[in-house]
Amino acid sequence: MIISRYLAKEVLYTMIAITAIVVFIFICNQFVRYLGFVASGKYAANMLIYIVLLQIPVMFGLLLPLGLFLGILMGYGRLYADSEMTVLSACGFGRKQLLIVTLKFSVIVALVVAILVMWAGPLIAKKRDFVVAVAESGSIFQTVLPGRFQSTLNGKRVFYIQDVEAGGEGQMNNVFLAQQLDNKEKGLATDAQKWMIVSAKGGHQMTDKETGVHFMVADDGYRYEGVPGQKDYSVVKYKSYGVLPNVPVAAGTNEGEEVVSTTELFKKAWHLPRYMAELQWRLSFPISVFILVLLAVPLSRVNPRQGRFAQLFPAILIYIIYANMIFVSRNWLENGEIPWWVGMWWIHGIALLLALWLFAKQAGYRIFWKR
Repeated sequence: MIISRYLAKEVLYTMIAITAIVVFIFICNQFVRYLGFVASGKYAANMLIYIVLLQIPVMFGLLLPLGLFLGILMGYGRLYADSEMTVLSACGFGRKQLLIVTLKFSVIVALVVAILVMWAGPLIAKKRDFVVAVAESGSIFQTVLPGRFQSTLNGKRVFYIQDVEAGGEGQMNNVFLAQQLDNKEKGLATDAQKWMIVSAKGGHQMTDKETGVHFMVADDGYRYEGVPGQKDYSVVKYKSYGVLPNVPVAAGTNEGEEVVSTTELFKKAWHLPRYMAELQWRLSFPISVFILVLLAVPLSRVNPRQGRFAQLFPAILIYIIYANMIFVSRNWLENGEIPWWVGMWWIHGIALLLALWLFAKQAGYRIFWKR
């Protein structure tokens, strides 16, 4: 038990540190990406931190297998370099006991990865989908860029403000809004698209106290509605006119299969290749934990004269090939280029055979024949 706790502590501390660093790098990359959307007026600034924070649990689920892989390499590599593994081996703690101890605490890591990827992942993706929809729908009013035309991501609404008064609590001057209307809602049988144009001398933003929805109130202007090129249109002069943003969609508009629960994927995966690819993709992460453990244990063995980082480069190269082939297999499966029973399993099978070959090589091939 003392040896098991010592080895687990050596690996898990290194795993947590490496995973946290890698997650931080990925989160910074996502932050810069979404910051560009905020600067262009596509997202509201107050949603930026919320969207980025929702990425953290998903990133941990995806990167924990890599952290465990590098933790074993660096943790056990140090023990080999300092001859501690030699002492343990002389005391009867051999390769078999080392593998068993490593697999025991790897089960906990695999369970955490399975929970984050297969259960929490779809819920977080659905929540992130809703937050992004809210950011898109409310960005026009919350990221006012005077003197510049702004449009929503779907291109159905264009907004322009000449300037905003500094001390007027967000009072806007010379407001212009062009919105594409839905033909079905307006009862049009033609393919010609109907537009609504609102122009006003001024306007200001308001928030509904009950729903919390932001909307703009235009003052002293005109509202035009009709099909471009046709004489049948209406003109309305108003004193005050409220403009609501697009109603955000709860889920499914941005993430696709990511928001589908794993239970639902099991039911529909046999009929939809995209769902089968997503299901095998989620299952690959907890499986990869054990595959990477079987690869890392023999790769971590180094000669004390070589140093603890002697096997790090070939190990990282093996991981890159393994991870990239999983991505490639997912695309093949989505496009129907390979059958579902082949899927991503052949990648795990090749990696497992490589791990067994490494164990056999270090054991002098004794598992196949006696010397």
